[in-house]
Amino acid sequence: MSLVNRFLRKGRVRSAKRRLGASPTPKNYAELARECVQAGDMSSAVKICEEGLDQFPGNQELLRLLERTNELYREDHIRGLQRELRDAPRPGVWRELCRVLIQAGRVDRAEEVAEQWYRETRDGEARLSCAEARVERFFSDRRREDGLVAYRFLEETQSLLPRDPRPQRLFLQLTSRVGAWKDARRFAAQLLELVPGDPVLESRFRTLMSLAGHAPTFEQALREVERTGRLADEDPEGPESARPHAPETGSIRPLLQRMVAAEGVAAAIYLRGGTALVQGPKGATAERTARGVREVIARSQSASRRLGLGQPTELRLEGDFGTLLLSPGESGAAAMWTTTRSPSERDKALLRDLAGVDDREMEQA
Repeated sequence: MSLVNRFLRKGRVRSAKRRLGASPTPKNYAELARECVQAGDMSSAVKICEEGLDQFPGNQELLRLLERTNELYREDHIRGLQRELRDAPRPGVWRELCRVLIQAGRVDRAEEVAEQWYRETRDGEARLSCAEARVERFFSDRRREDGLVAYRFLEETQSLLPRDPRPQRLFLQLTSRVGAWKDARRFAAQLLELVPGDPVLESRFRTLMSLAGHAPTFEQALREVERTGRLADEDPEGPESARPHAPETGSIRPLLQRMVAAEGVAAAIYLRGGTALVQGPKGATAERTARGVREVIARSQSASRRLGLGQPTELRLEGDFGTLLLSPGESGAAAMWTTTRSPSERDKALLRDLAGVDDREMEQA
């Protein structure tokens, strides 16, 4: 930015501050935050948004601006860390870059950075960052292979950092969330050896003792997570449920049949973990259709993470084949293929309900 532009930007920031001082409204908070962004002062922009939300909780404009400003701040921070690595690579900078990338949802990129760090240094901190990224990917996509790779990374980290409790804590989190209670109990016991006397951890260990009786192995638990698309702490019958209720497949099939009976609908698909229900196509064609829809969703989610855009809630493909509308959500994924018409708003709402997409997220998107 030229000297003249910097001077002009500072003048605009001062003017916006005066307007805010004279009239502290959500609009003036937002204008000052935008001027700070334009001036390249991301940290001030974030603070202004947070101050505005303290005064006007729930204001949608400030919430959206804070989210976007935080994204810009992270991107600016990432670029700065990348420059620092080129100039003077050191463990603290590698570690911070991996942390910020994971925080931004760019777990694939975080793992690439951690792998490069590990190749160059064979540092246990680098392997820990690889494990953290792969654990986040597993929690997001629920793929068995990701869980196995995360476990292997943690085993390698444990051998490199034998007295560090962080690998054990991540082991405990991973095995607990998939419902492998025996493994979780073992890691809790190992963690207690490293940090004896922790009352929270001791309570956790006692709980795991009561759950470990007929618990599945880690690999069995991973297969169940991949099949159902649901982690153990997201059981809709339990008090800790954090996800919308996943409809039973028995109630979904008639709904898909009604959907595909409508004019212009060639296929209706529901996916959850390893389960796929397809109405319209038959036999091998139905299997190919389900695999294709699953791949489109997986690749779109992966691309969205790399771009730092978060989780997609609606995907739309158009071409000579018609329109394919997909809704990846919390309890599964739903899709509709129409050939002679565009999906209606009612169709979209139905797919969102099936997939467990929160309409409030759609309003904010």
